[in-house]
Amino acid sequence: MKATKFGRCGDVDGKTVLFWSGSALEVCVRASELYVIIETDYDIHELWADFIIDGERTQRLALQKGVHKYMIFRGFEASSKTKVRVVRDTQSMPEDNVSYFAIHGFETDGEFLDESHYDMQLEFIGDSITSGEGCGLTNREEWIPAVFDAVNAFPYLTSQILNAKYNVLSQSGWGTFASWDADTSHAIVDYYEKICGTLCDEKNIAAHAHEDWNFEDNASDAIIINLGTNDSSAMKLEKWSKEEFASLFIDKAYNFIKNVRRHNPHSLILWVYGMLGNDMEPYIQKALQQYKDETGDEKVQYLALENCTGELLGVRLHPTPQAHRVAAKQIADTIIRNLSAK
Repeated sequence: MKATKFGRCGDVDGKTVLFWSGSALEVCVRASELYVIIETDYDIHELWADFIIDGERTQRLALQKGVHKYMIFRGFEASSKTKVRVVRDTQSMPEDNVSYFAIHGFETDGEFLDESHYDMQLEFIGDSITSGEGCGLTNREEWIPAVFDAVNAFPYLTSQILNAKYNVLSQSGWGTFASWDADTSHAIVDYYEKICGTLCDEKNIAAHAHEDWNFEDNASDAIIINLGTNDSSAMKLEKWSKEEFASLFIDKAYNFIKNVRRHNPHSLILWVYGMLGNDMEPYIQKALQQYKDETGDEKVQYLALENCTGELLGVRLHPTPQAHRVAAKQIADTIIRNLSAK
């Protein structure tokens, strides 16, 4: 079987393990029907999947625990080519005792074809905005997997605009230096070098989640960082003075940019921010400018995103799907402008 992987995935016993929001496995077939065998395990937060057929989402469903076969399509013209992507819609859930999503394989009455061509590779690092929180159920306020939607989030949408493969590393509530509740162990930048260091259950570790990511074999044309929103919340708490927090944040952001560049010597690095306020903008810009002054690296840039108010602000005070479409257009335009200027 010929398949295209999206995201930092694991391989174990012939299975493809999807760790992160938006990670996926894509196949092209000439067949009248296609099924996928998926295994999931969780204790608290059920796992959701999306089935994408020729670029259109046809199913968004909560998966049963255990190993099950799901129908993707049937009754198609057997001689026509069909492109199918199976997406993990739910972000990694380190809050749960286990958050395991593995694709065992596909069953079809036809044949698998060559992989699809993509024009570039993107990587996204972020928080709940990047995970698509508020894009799923748009009238519910509970913090549950159903309110997340990777397909309506800006990483997926940006990648669609640019015909790009992508990786996503995102955790709701986490930050650059600290999480929304000032927990400095929930700084997603500390997990950047691992395939998926945030998941610590035995199944995911056995699927190589804690091994180093191979940057050389998975070079990105552009790396998009959307962090700062939860750091802004942490800065308002009484654990640090504003000045102390700002200094610690700048140092952390500066060192993260250095680390990203060390692993990605040729990529555009684009820090985007502002969908839910811009309190951290001066500190982000200071960290980026400090790095640029020291290195002369002009492929590190900042992009202010449109602040979400009115119809762009939805449930759980998060951006709506429309807001994500606006952000995706901003980001895609910036990437095109920069990469075409090479």
